[in-house]
This record gives sequence, structure tokens and C-alpha cells, in this order.
Amino acid sequence: LLSGCCEFQRSTMGIKGLQGFVTRVCPDACRTVDLKEVAEKHRIHHPDIPPVIVVDAMSCVRHWYTPESWVCGGQWREYLANLEAFIKAFTAAGITLVFYFDGVVEEKKRDEWIKRRWQNYKEIAALFQFVKTHRKQPGRGMFVLPSALPTFTRYALKSLGQKTVCTLKEADFEVAAYGLQHNCIGILGQDSDYLIYNTSPYFSIEKLCLDKLVTVMYCREALCHALGLSLTHLPLFACLLGNDVVPESLLEGFWSKCLATCPPRNKSYNRRTNVLLAVANYISRVPCSYSSLKHLEEMLPLGSDKTLLLRGMESYLLPGQQSPWIPPTAEHLKTFSDVEETAMCQDKEIFQVPSFLKLSVEIMAGSGLGQSRLVSVWCLRAALFVRWSRPAVPVGTQAACRHLMFPNLVVANLQPDAAILLFSKAGDLVSSLDLSILISSLCKLHKSSYSQERKGAVLYSLSYNKMKGLGFVMPSLKCCTFCIFLMCLVTFSSFLILEITPSSFFEQLAKEQHIQSENYVVFNILCNGVIECSNSLEDDRDTEIPGQALIFRPVRQHVYSVLLESGKGKGGACPSVKEWFVYFGNPLQQPEVIQPVQPPLPGGTPNLKTLWFAKGPEVEKQRYSTFLACFHLQDLMEELQALEAPVAGFCCLLAYLMLQVHSLSLEDLNAFVALVLCLRGKSASQLERLQLMEVDSRAVHLGAVFIRGLTTLLMANSACGFPFRMDDLMPWKVFDGKLFQEKYQRSHRSCSVEELLEGNVSNY
Repeated sequence: LLSGCCEFQRSTMGIKGLQGFVTRVCPDACRTVDLKEVAEKHRIHHPDIPPVIVVDAMSCVRHWYTPESWVCGGQWREYLANLEAFIKAFTAAGITLVFYFDGVVEEKKRDEWIKRRWQNYKEIAALFQFVKTHRKQPGRGMFVLPSALPTFTRYALKSLGQKTVCTLKEADFEVAAYGLQHNCIGILGQDSDYLIYNTSPYFSIEKLCLDKLVTVMYCREALCHALGLSLTHLPLFACLLGNDVVPESLLEGFWSKCLATCPPRNKSYNRRTNVLLAVANYISRVPCSYSSLKHLEEMLPLGSDKTLLLRGMESYLLPGQQSPWIPPTAEHLKTFSDVEETAMCQDKEIFQVPSFLKLSVEIMAGSGLGQSRLVSVWCLRAALFVRWSRPAVPVGTQAACRHLMFPNLVVANLQPDAAILLFSKAGDLVSSLDLSILISSLCKLHKSSYSQERKGAVLYSLSYNKMKGLGFVMPSLKCCTFCIFLMCLVTFSSFLILEITPSSFFEQLAKEQHIQSENYVVFNILCNGVIECSNSLEDDRDTEIPGQALIFRPVRQHVYSVLLESGKGKGGACPSVKEWFVYFGNPLQQPEVIQPVQPPLPGGTPNLKTLWFAKGPEVEKQRYSTFLACFHLQDLMEELQALEAPVAGFCCLLAYLMLQVHSLSLEDLNAFVALVLCLRGKSASQLERLQLMEVDSRAVHLGAVFIRGLTTLLMANSACGFPFRMDDLMPWKVFDGKLFQEKYQRSHRSCSVEELLEGNVSNY
């Protein structure tokens, strides 16, 4: 049976067997809750803070996708309507939702990712065998998500006005951290790791009754009571059962020893249940200390890496939390940096990078600083760097800041790091600080061994916050920026000798857009040099249609060139990109190293500075032509620009497929054209009522290739400075799985063009 999503799914969705264990063995830990009542109680106790639920979207997508048809490529308009209904139900109850998506595959989990891809590969092969044999969609027991569903879900939620966050690491840690830091009323998902984190209550998406907003809350305290453990034991419990950090294969001998000393409580329990109980029994007798953890590390066969257990434990500790098992070391604090980074990139009120660049130019022109380009460059770099390099701040910082406000503060002891922490987090309390603190901190900063970038980051924070503290009215970013310019000139002119590094600037902007779900995979390419794509519903026995990974590789190579040429330096080689793409014949033993190839544009490719920031009709034309050149369609620019944007994107993709896949026929072309012409006037309910007599396996394959093609359009669009609105490249604008199946089958049965188009010849 197919179990789970083939698109970027986390490896195990928690601890193997723990969710079922809680349901079967710990019924007291499964409590039915009314989310409307939970929200109302929150409002009573926190009248100034709206009730918020943070949603682990990756564990929810399979529950959101309820259309009956799923094998044909996706019922996108029905799915969009489902998401809208989901949001409306919570909005009506006054509950705000924040959606988190996995943004990367962490290299430490690459082996598990590969293992899962091979499992999906086998399952998809069985699925195609079923479709070929029975010419119909299999039952829900073989359900697999339509290709790229999580990707397009991000954009769907964003188009519906929801806050979406694409993470810099796997999402469960950041979801748990957000829930804790923002006092959320709960986490909605289906991942038993949320039973391990000491964070907001964990609500089940699987058990959610949307009409009543009633679901099951899994109670950590009740689980601990059943196991004879405390909350501080749970991270060790998870690690000794096996998780994404500590492989189960290393623990079999340990489990056998635990089982030998803990007889089964109930003969009906399966082995996994007995293992969970035996491990809990073992842990309950171990003193909570770092020395106990070290003893376990020596006892377990962890191979050459004896830090596995420690790293596994650390992965469950959220910002501000400590554990008796782990010493509070600097290395441990580093694990919080990505969460802080993500949180800062969500806060758009102070820094908007494109706006900052524009304002720098405006102020330079109007303040007499026009010849001092380095001033603008320095301030821009400082603003960017402070945004992404601020240290994580533990819980209780406000109290610490209040302590620092007392008159007996010894200025000489305020180090630069303490200064940036104080000035960036103290809020309104800054106004009570004496200017001498700022001056002292700046002097120490000048003498410190910090890098120039780090000095710029600290100075920016000190300058901005101190100007606020001194009572300056800052109604706009422009005013704030000008004050920073003055502070820079007066205080540390020696810091201004900094040259901006274009690559680092574009990386920071790509990171912000990535976190806010505004671009697609650009951050992964620019910052990490790695890109991956999971399984698609492709028939590996159909050798006439290459894998989508190979079909669209030439486009990706051009996109890599657009993104990476600007940062290679004079005479330097353009960096290569490592690809992890699943397709028939790729053993996935190591990444494929792909070289960028320049798009076929006369005069060469415009640089990123032009594509991303320049204005004017000529630049718009350059963006559009660069985008089309990635698909070798630059000669069709005039014809495509005459079409509505969604149809232009559709035609771009279809033309590329017809040129690239030689086995595509006139009947295939007619089916795709009929699809886009007839889809325009059909509602989600009309498409839902459409019935298919049978399902064609080749059309299933083509549908998946087309959807992956849409994600390739998103990638090229993001790299080329958005010549299209991202909304215009969404599948619900141009594709429906059942409608494509119908058009495909009719076209291959020699149906007349008039009948195929349903009278829509004059639509465009």
C-alpha cells in the first residue's frame, strides 16, 4: 500500500509506533477538545493576544486533499475550494492560522530521504500496474498525493491571505518553537514528535471534525503518567526508540536488553508496544544527568559518532529550554539560530530589502551624499547582516533588560554582543538608557576582533535603536535610514570602507523570499548549491516519455546560469549545482553535478541586479525574454505576450514539451489545448461532477509531467525577476486531472476538434 506523500515528506512523521501506542495503550492521553472553547478560554486569559494555531502543513496536506480523483494529476480547483473552506471554519471561530512548510532536505537526513524515495518508487510502479490492468483509479488504500501538491499548497494558502512560512530546516522544530514562543493555543498536525517537544498542545488533523471544530488533543502529561516518566525524559525516550538522528538499526541490541528486564504487561501487545514500555521502564531508573547520557553513549553501538544521542536530544530542545541531560554549552545554543533567522525574516515592518535598496538610492540623491556610494552600500549590508546574524534570545530577556536599566549599570562591562541584544530586544525600555552606553559600546566594537560584517551588524542595531531611544520620531523607513547614514558618517567613518558582495546580497534576499514563500527553490540553489525533487507519478516502463527530471534539465541549467553567473567574479567559473532528482535509472547513490548553461540570448544574460531590481519597460522586456530563453522560446515573445498571463505560461510549457519530447503526438497537443480552453468556464463543483469511464495510464504520466513543468515555470519565474505573477502559474488556472483525462481519451479516439473544444474556439 502507498503510505504517505511522495513530495518532500518528512522521513517518519515522528517516532515509529508512538502515535498508535498512545491511541491503543494510553486512552487517557487522547482527549476530545472543542477548539472554539479552547480559543474562548484563551481570549479570557489573554485578551490582548488573539488565539493562534500553528499548522504543520506537511503532515496535513494528505488530509486536506479530499477530492475523489487523485491519480490523474490533481483536482486543483476542488482542492483550492477545500482549503478556503478550511480557513473559513477557523476564521469564523476567531482563530488565526500560521502554516509551516519544510523548506529543505537536511543533509544529515539524506540517507533517510533516499530510502523513502526508493520505497515510493516501488509503490508508484505497483500503482501503474494496477491502472494498466484495471483502467481505473485504485482505492484509497493506495492513495498517493498528486505531484507537487505541497509546493502549490503554499501558494494557495498565500493567495487566500494566510501567513505561510517555508523553513530553513525541517519544519517540526520550527513549528514547536513558534508555538512556544508565541503562546499558541495549539499545534495542528499528525506527527508524534509533537508529543516529545515541550511546547503548545498537540491537536490531531486526522481526527478533526471541521464542521464542529472538534478534534483530539494528545496530552504529554498523560503519556508520561502511563509510561512512568517526566516531561524531561521524553527527548531521551524518543532517541532510544529511534528517530531521524539516531537510527533504529543501532538500537536493536539495546531493545532486546530492555525487553529481557521488563516482562510484557499484556500478551496482546505487539513487539513494538512492548519495546516502548520496556525502554520507558529502563529510562525511569536512570538518573537525569549528563553523566548518565555519556554512559548510554558508551553502552550503545553508535559507531564512530558517539555524539548521536546528544544531538538527538538537542534536536528536541527549543529556544530557552534546558535539560538535565545536556550541559548548556555554546554548541547547544547554536541549534536555535535557524529558528531565530526564520522568525526575523517574517518581520517585514522594519526591513524590506527591495525597499531598502530603493530608499538608499533616494536618500543618496537627496542628501548630498551622492558621491559616497560606500555609505549606501555599507548601510544596506549592515541592515541585511543584522537581520540574519542576530543571536538567539532566550526566554526571560525582557527581565534581563530591565535589570540592565538600573543606574548602577557598569558601562565598561557592556560588551558588543550584550549591546546588540539589549538594544535590539529591549523595546520601549531603550529610551531610559544613557547615551554613554552607546558610545562605550561603539568604542569597544571598534577595538574588537569582530569581522567588518559583524561590526556593521552591531552598529546598525545600536544606531537604529538608540535613535529611537533618544526620542527621534521615525514615521518611515526612509527617515530611519537617513539617521543611520548620519550616525555612520559621524561615528565610524572607518567602517564605511566595505565593498558589497553581490552574491551575499542576493542570497539574503532569496532567503527572505524563501521563508515568506515568495520564490521557488532559488534560495536552495544560490545559498546551498543543491536542489532536490521527489517522486512523480511516472511510468518507468513507458520509455517513450523521459522522466520529468530529464525533460526539464535543460531549463534548470539555464536557470542555474541566470542565478549563479552574477556571483562568479571576473574570469571565474560558474559554480555547478548538485541535483537529487528521482527518475528511472538514477541510483541516487550520490548527487548529479550539473553545470549551468547560458540561455540563448543575444548579448548575453542580464545580471541579477538588473533582473531583480531595475525598473522600466526595457527591463520588463528583458525579464520576459530571459524567462522564455530558458525554454528556448524567446522568438515567440510577441505572440505569448498577446495572451492572458496564465495561458501564456501554459503555452510556453506546452511548446517546450512538444519540442523536447519527440513521442508527443498531435492528439496529445489537441488534448492539452482543449484542456486549457475548456477549463476557463468550469467551476470546482462542475469539475467535481465530471465522471470518467476509465483511466489511461499514459495520460496519468503526462499529467504528472505537466504539473512538474509548472514548478519549473515557477523556478524560472523566480530567477528572472518575476515576469509573471506567481498566481498566474498555478495549476488551478490551467489544469484539471479529470478534464485532461477526458480530453486525452476523446482526442485519441479521433473526436472532432469542435466536439473536443466544446464550442470554445473563440475564447482566446
